[in-house]
Amino acid sequence: MLRKRTLLTVHRWCGLATCLWIFVQALTGSALLFHQELARALDPSGMVRRTTSGEAPLSAVFQALRTRFPTYQTQRLVWPQTREDVYLAHMANAKGQALYASVDPGDARILKSGGLWSFPMEALLAIHLRLLTGKVGLAVVFLGAVSILAQAASGWAYWWPKKGKVWTAAKINWKLPPRILLRHLHRTGGLVVSLVAATSAVTGGLIAAEYLWEPGPLTSTSPSHGAVTAVAGVDQAFAAARAAHPAQGLRDLRIPKPGMLNACFWAPQRSALAVDTVKTSLPQGRVTSVSPAADDHSLWVTFLPIHTGEAFGLAGRLVLLMGGLGLAALAATGPIMWLQKRSRP
Repeated sequence: MLRKRTLLTVHRWCGLATCLWIFVQALTGSALLFHQELARALDPSGMVRRTTSGEAPLSAVFQALRTRFPTYQTQRLVWPQTREDVYLAHMANAKGQALYASVDPGDARILKSGGLWSFPMEALLAIHLRLLTGKVGLAVVFLGAVSILAQAASGWAYWWPKKGKVWTAAKINWKLPPRILLRHLHRTGGLVVSLVAATSAVTGGLIAAEYLWEPGPLTSTSPSHGAVTAVAGVDQAFAAARAAHPAQGLRDLRIPKPGMLNACFWAPQRSALAVDTVKTSLPQGRVTSVSPAADDHSLWVTFLPIHTGEAFGLAGRLVLLMGGLGLAALAATGPIMWLQKRSRP
């Protein structure tokens, strides 16, 4: 068994090495728990539907995007999940440069467009998932998750009291001097937060590892030079895909390459974030294949709903919110305590 001094050393240096990453991940993850709500609140002019009723044909949406951005190809169209939401189009040009645009579902009017930083919640998602990079960022996320688990295990092992003194060892004495009180708050807060943090680290680490293991780039390939999003047949293709799952909500539409339209329908019977995928051809507008969520055994299908709290509804998201904010506080107070100790004569 490791000595107390060794456990403290592991805990301290893992924390110092990853405190900034943990702080960023905790805050971005906390915000992403309420992704759509914050997107509407932060940017009502761009992320809130202006029309009160009606639904423009899907071809009109793609036509509006193609007319405004002729050198960009739409690769993904995120579907509105509430009556207030808009379409969010993910686009790219021949050079691989990304562009985003929000579109009113009622009249296909483009409300806002710009790069990643023009849409704050999308930027937070890119930071949280892979630190704005590709597989290098995913590797950092995975190693950071391992560090969180090491800190949680070493912290608990270092704190674990003698039999019968657990409650006493976890109590906070509010009358202590500020420097000692901070240590008590960090200790007791860590005991509580570590349970949620460890769950997030395990689920997030497994998802990152799965993406790292997959061959090829994380995102779809860049469109060929001069390629534009096909409009012909898109309404027929969407109608055919919808007929395959008439009662299920839609997560998004994807165009992995010209001539193909994939519709992803929510499949809650598999998991809170699983999807049934219907692949269609353009401009023929016919279904070419169906991929049921039940056949998808990817790790993310099981663990992502736990990581985001979706598996437990609003209560789950609130618990993760408190855990995320608590983890950010631990990431900030740990280095402060280390500096305090070094500054003592």
